[in-house]
Amino acid sequence: GWVMRDVCDKDSGRVESDGEHIFSTALIAMIVMKKKNLKLDEAKVLKLALIHELGEIDFGDVTPFDNVSPKEKHLGEKNCVERLAKTYDLPELLELWNEYEEGKTLEAQFVKKMDYLDAEMQSEVYGEQIGGEKGKKLKDDFYFYSLDKIQGFDEFLKQKGKDDNKEGN
Repeated sequence: GWVMRDVCDKDSGRVESDGEHIFSTALIAMIVMKKKNLKLDEAKVLKLALIHELGEIDFGDVTPFDNVSPKEKHLGEKNCVERLAKTYDLPELLELWNEYEEGKTLEAQFVKKMDYLDAEMQSEVYGEQIGGEKGKKLKDDFYFYSLDKIQGFDEFLKQKGKDDNKEGN
């Protein structure tokens, strides 16, 4: 998505790769889980963070600003994940990807929010480096889009904390 927006790091001239984004999402998730003392399944969170962009291997990095319907994006990415799961005899890949896409568990919902948080944080870095109106527009676009997607995160953290305290943790 960054390349299509003509965005890059001012020092290196490169953009964040999917691998860097995946690593950053997982790291942010670990930090938030620790800082907020969340009792989520850490292994599940890390697996979900690892595979959440898997469908982009074949389908590419489609952003909300592209002219691709959510249904088309989902089907294209699902075909890729199905192919990989079959090729490597790892049905867990498809199970995890479906869990993430459908937000079936608290861990999946949490990782989705961390994904949006990472994108918003990266847009802040690029926006500051670019500066001017282009930088402001980049930050605003991602901030408001991500804010909408992360909405309710504070409540998620509060509720998870209340549940943990009830258990005596």
